Amino acid sequence: MNSVGEIREEESDGKSQTSSSSVSGETSNDSGGETVSSGDIVSGETTTDSGGERVAEHHDQIIYEPMTPVGGFREGEINGKPFHKFNFLSETETPSTDDFPPLFVCPSFRWSDEWIDLKSNNPDGNDFVPVDDFPYPYMFNKRSGDQQFQFLIGSNVYNHTCKLPLLPLFKECMPDDDDGFLCGLCYSSLIGTGYYICATCDREYHKECIESPLQIQHPSYPFRSLKLHHYYPSSEASIHKYPCFCCQEIIIQNLYYCPTNKLIMHPVCAMKPIPIFIDHPKRHLHPLTFFPKQNFLPCDICGLIKEHFPTYVCARCVFVVHQDCIYHPYVIRISRHHHRISFISSHPPGKWFCGVCRRKVDHNYGAYSCNKCDGYFVHTKCALRRDLWDGKELEGIPEKPEIIVEPFQRISDGIILHFAHGHHMRLWISGAYDEGKFCQACILPIYEGSYYLCMDQCDFILHEACANAPRKKQHALCARPLTLKVGNMKYSDDFFCNACCRLSCGFLYEGYKEEICFELDFRCASVSEPFQYEGHKHPLFLALTPEEEKSAICQVCQEEGDEYNDRGKLACIDCNYIICFRCATLPYKARYKHDEHFLIFRKKEIYRTRQGWCDICESKIVYSRKGGFYSCDDYCSTTVHVDCLLGKHPYLKPGQIKNQGQDVLILHNKTMSRPLCHGTKHRCQDKIVFKKRNETFCSFSCLEEF
Repeated sequence: MNSVGEIREEESDGKSQTSSSSVSGETSNDSGGETVSSGDIVSGETTTDSGGERVAEHHDQIIYEPMTPVGGFREGEINGKPFHKFNFLSETETPSTDDFPPLFVCPSFRWSDEWIDLKSNNPDGNDFVPVDDFPYPYMFNKRSGDQQFQFLIGSNVYNHTCKLPLLPLFKECMPDDDDGFLCGLCYSSLIGTGYYICATCDREYHKECIESPLQIQHPSYPFRSLKLHHYYPSSEASIHKYPCFCCQEIIIQNLYYCPTNKLIMHPVCAMKPIPIFIDHPKRHLHPLTFFPKQNFLPCDICGLIKEHFPTYVCARCVFVVHQDCIYHPYVIRISRHHHRISFISSHPPGKWFCGVCRRKVDHNYGAYSCNKCDGYFVHTKCALRRDLWDGKELEGIPEKPEIIVEPFQRISDGIILHFAHGHHMRLWISGAYDEGKFCQACILPIYEGSYYLCMDQCDFILHEACANAPRKKQHALCARPLTLKVGNMKYSDDFFCNACCRLSCGFLYEGYKEEICFELDFRCASVSEPFQYEGHKHPLFLALTPEEEKSAICQVCQEEGDEYNDRGKLACIDCNYIICFRCATLPYKARYKHDEHFLIFRKKEIYRTRQGWCDICESKIVYSRKGGFYSCDDYCSTTVHVDCLLGKHPYLKPGQIKNQGQDVLILHNKTMSRPLCHGTKHRCQDKIVFKKRNETFCSFSCLEEF
């Protein structure tokens, strides 16, 4: 059935009138004088009796009708306004009272083992497989009665198919934003134009996902076709890799794809109605007109050329804007700046740089700026990133003064009562190094400087800087404020820092990032822009996008990000230096009990021409590009591995934690005879050991594995 939506000119009462029609092969019936649509043809054939009535083939009272190969748009109205509307199969056909409406089969069979075996035939190894390649057409079974449904009847997959057709949901039954709707096919909660429900399995589906034609002629791309593909990851690296360019939802099942320009669209976005005119006086004084040939026009709001986005123009003002940019917020707050920022259509000429990506800002296009800070501008696309903006429009909302809650009460000069500890604490100046003294907040030893010590002799210690840390904090890595959480000396919860991916049981800052719990340890929470890393001469910034962070390689550990290692990274604007949070927050200077000087962190490649041995484990230090070590620059020739000096878990402290619901003791490994690890059966060499059920483990990985 050829169902390409077309717009054509017709004469009505002497006037030219635009109307929409569906190009569908039609068969004339000589005996009855009626026209029979190919949508009523079974397997390409039509039979009539002497009265010209259609005789349809049935299977359990379900009419067999073919699947729509090509879909298009027509002009129509929504709330009295002109739109390009998609020609849904269920809307274009108007069956008589004697006929059945189009019925669709529930795609529940796709969860069966037989179907998994069937679809495993992917000889080309492509991530996107056209659904008209065998056996993929049968995955998109669409209408009950077409060839695909007959294939299902004759296969093992049919045993797992819901036998009742899908039911359309009427307007009053359609899911709202807050109903928790999740399409059973694409696993997305996008708002569609309609929905179906299966009375057998109770799954709900987007109308667009069920009625997807094999090909779409889209108004935004008049010279290209979008073909329906199945997303079949060819490798683990391809899983959750491809977002829809329109809604940014990760593609899970089917999608529309144009290989010419790598265009990827979710079915809901591909069939979304497109307004022909947009009247938005707040953004522009004159009505804006849809313009399909947009691949060479930069948007006046974001300054970008997005050839995939619907574009609107005002010919009177030579104004160009993307559809999504029309509704951008005017006043927002992002995690990278401590004030609100407002949208401006242009800014004074000059050499300005974006406060997020640190690249040049063109004054000819729109941007966000701070009214309180001179010269602070942010690209529109950077300001509206999901990881920086909480999605709230603040225009017209008065700004509330920030309430600062002090972390401690000052009792007298040098004596405080910190909210994390019940006893008074006195300020001391660090003297001789004692590796047994460490800060309860950052878990690092007291190397130098001032610190607070409990006056009740319970060894609760805080660096002076850690004691002054605010109880609420706005951090560059999270759009929402973070709250300081503390444990106690004997019991605390362990957590993985979202910036450095290290395990810690010290103080942490906690909040929510895109509705997911977000936690930072004290070291990573102290990082701000510009970050002055002592191992590099230039300041560092959080200038990389999330996609760039995953592919960027840290100059120290030589590791890049993946789904299991999603560390934040700091970048240098003046050179190509990149360092991850794990390496950047390692102490640049540390102390060793057998050396009176500070040891300095060095990259291994700097000393690749030298030979060295670790003074702690007495093994050779292998000089390479990866990693670093600590050495003394005061002619002591002391060199030690990082793990030997700080331990494999430098941010875990002795005490009690919970692991998989069981109590675990963390103890100093200071006995004369190193204990045997219950998992590896080797001696525990690290600075701490873990004890659970009277069994000793040398590392956290052993603890979880055994």
